[in-house]
Amino acid sequence: MVQRTKWRQLPTKTKDWLEAECLRLTRRAPGGSEIQRVTIRRLHPKGTGPNWKVADIIPQPSLRVSSKIRDALAPLMGRYTLADERVK
Repeated sequence: MVQRTKWRQLPTKTKDWLEAECLRLTRRAPGGSEIQRVTIRRLHPKGTGPNWKVADIIPQPSLRVSSKIRDALAPLMGRYTLADERVK
């Protein structure tokens, strides 16, 4: 008997919401309290991968802090997709 796997649609969020959530998580990470802004950019994946990633962290943290921040943000990419922002 063949089982069929249903792919679950990830919740879609706006760019502003995702950047605000990234900033919130960044400030909670060790050494991230000084971060003022996190920007994201759209990806165009082939298949079902994430369609966004963190583009910049302002001000740029040290390498040690940056790796901790990116580790804190990694689960967020698999949890939400970036909504299309088409001008009408």
